[in-house]
Amino acid sequence: MTLSKSKGAAGLALLLLCAANFLDAMDVSTIGVALPAIQAELGMEATSLQWAVSAYVLGYGGFLLLGGRVADVFGHRRVFLWSLAIFAAASIAGGFVDSGPTLIAARLIKGIAAAFTAPAALALLLSVFGEGSARAKALGVFASTGATGFVLGMVLGGAATIFSWRATLVMGAPVAILTLFLAPLALPADPKRTGPRPAFDWAGALTITPGLLLFVFGITNAAAAGWQAFATWGSLAASLALILLFLAVEARHTDPMVPLGMFRRAKLRHANAIAALFQGAYVGFQFLATLYYQNVLGWSAFTTGFCFALGGVFVMFLAPRFATLAQNRGATGLVAAGVALQAFSYIFWVSALGHVDPILLVLFSQIPLGLGYALTYPSVQVAALSDVEDDKSGLASGLLFASFQIGGGIVLAAASAVFGAAPHFGWDPYVAGIAFVALLAVAITLLAAAGPRTSAARTPAYQAAE
Repeated sequence: MTLSKSKGAAGLALLLLCAANFLDAMDVSTIGVALPAIQAELGMEATSLQWAVSAYVLGYGGFLLLGGRVADVFGHRRVFLWSLAIFAAASIAGGFVDSGPTLIAARLIKGIAAAFTAPAALALLLSVFGEGSARAKALGVFASTGATGFVLGMVLGGAATIFSWRATLVMGAPVAILTLFLAPLALPADPKRTGPRPAFDWAGALTITPGLLLFVFGITNAAAAGWQAFATWGSLAASLALILLFLAVEARHTDPMVPLGMFRRAKLRHANAIAALFQGAYVGFQFLATLYYQNVLGWSAFTTGFCFALGGVFVMFLAPRFATLAQNRGATGLVAAGVALQAFSYIFWVSALGHVDPILLVLFSQIPLGLGYALTYPSVQVAALSDVEDDKSGLASGLLFASFQIGGGIVLAAASAVFGAAPHFGWDPYVAGIAFVALLAVAITLLAAAGPRTSAARTPAYQAAE
């Protein structure tokens, strides 16, 4: 038995893929609590400071579809190793930035690297683990590390900021380098092609990638400059034109970058919609709650980050179990229950604000929020990949991760708009913003409960969605 096929190597492969997934997700949120320290040292304007966070999301969300397709065409392991190496290099470079533009550039490069690493890692996981319970358990662990990385990113960022804000950029590099060193021992080699390599769809890549970049940029800019700014609506209009052109190109291409038939898969389509909306609601809540804890209560970056630790613990330990449950019982009910718990948490936070001790507010909102996130995040991934062929797993993973990133940007922009407009109507901005998130979560619960169902008789061996 070869090392790549042995049980020990499969476990090592899972550990390495999860490590990369954790780093990709962690970097989305880890720098947020360090922004005041960054502004003090680099003298960045408030309007450019938010791009220290947004640049990563811009690169991540904008290149995910390209990253997934490149991994499918050129080899999952090859793309994983190269992109992780670039991620490590950009992480180290981030510790030496001396200005706002160099910081934003380092974050953008890390985001682009993550856009290639994430779908390649998930596709590698599907190839390492066979059908059935082994794959479900591995997928649950993988999903939990991504969710834990995102949820605990603020905790780790707050702890690192005690030493230096630069540590928030560099701290992922040692893990990435160690993963690169061990990966050839455990990750399966890319299969040798017996025929010619599929022609790469350059027309599709050159329309959808800038289209997604402009869309993510426009949504992110709306949160900072408003919807009336030219950079916002101009980017969104250009994005719409490019995406429509992309659809026209793909409909006529013999080997399209994104076969339009992918969008006719009910389970994948529904899972992507839920992923975008539920992640967006969580990002909006996290953003507004962080502002409240720091600006109103005066808590430090570390204390604010630690407020989300309990939710991260729930995700870390429960998400793998829920993934297995989604595999065996179906994902639709679990997703609906998870989003319902999140909606309950947001409603409780709004209702209890100013009426209970802030410590109790954090504690009793984080319990259902963490449990709901642990239910929803892995179940959505199981559902999205339940009937996708291995040669399209990178693309399907890219679609799913893009949904997470773009959904987060859209809902954050909307929640920020509500937050900014609330004082003009005499409303408390924090109550108004999170009430919007709560109402959205209720709607997502109804959408999740109406998900596609499959009869047990037609359920294949790796059928995760109902």
